[in-house]
Amino acid sequence: MDQAKAQIIRTFQLFIVAALAATIWLRPAAEAREARLGFLSMWWSEQLTLKVNHLDSTTIWTLPLPETAKKSWWYRCKKNWTIKDLLALKSLPGMDTLFVTTGNFDFTSAAQKEKEERGRSSGKIFKSVSWEGRKSGAVTKDRLIRMELNEVDSAALVTVRGIGPWSAHAIIKERARWGYFATVSQLRKIRSLDARWQQEWDSVFYVVPRAPNLFLNSSSFAELNEFYGFRFHQVKRIVFYRERFGPVLWRELTAWEEFSDIDTTFLQHYVSE
Repeated sequence: MDQAKAQIIRTFQLFIVAALAATIWLRPAAEAREARLGFLSMWWSEQLTLKVNHLDSTTIWTLPLPETAKKSWWYRCKKNWTIKDLLALKSLPGMDTLFVTTGNFDFTSAAQKEKEERGRSSGKIFKSVSWEGRKSGAVTKDRLIRMELNEVDSAALVTVRGIGPWSAHAIIKERARWGYFATVSQLRKIRSLDARWQQEWDSVFYVVPRAPNLFLNSSSFAELNEFYGFRFHQVKRIVFYRERFGPVLWRELTAWEEFSDIDTTFLQHYVSE
């Protein structure tokens, strides 16, 4: 009985010691967080909204962020890789979560900005139509809007005659697979859409041309291997060739056995020499 009582007392003492240790260990971290939060609140109070996808290198390198985060942000802007939302910004390597949660950001992309300016210059104001309105037949030709495939979301897609929730999901999934749509005709790669293609979709949808994000001769093995249009054995041949013989040209690559069944003309929308 006394032994059990002693064991309970020792357990209780160990719990108290552990609690005190945790308090001592966590206090500096909590104080550092509070100090960082106070600094960022003051810093943001003197800043305008940051246009995430339109910052120059000078602005990025003056931000109160770790070097890793600034380098990653700068690289994405250099490559014109759009940061779509707070989650994508927070996911950048080395990003400070407090900086994101306390800040003011504008995630408008270059394509969105161009579309808005084009709309203002034409004097037209475009309004989306609800799914209920489209379903009831309220959408007519004079109310159809043009949609940039790389910026449109599923809510807007379902306002197009013939596009339902499942088709909208398939379009968004196909865009995520490639990174962006290079042509409207890519929608025909989606079997359910190709089988019932409507002529008006050629007028409704459009694509703002983008410069390729990948390069045959400078992108790493990992970057090329992650690209949906390439397979492992194809990337292996490319990297082996450029290391042994020098730069790879598309006209040479088209003759390789590994690419005999691939539309290399289409891939050049995504991969430059």
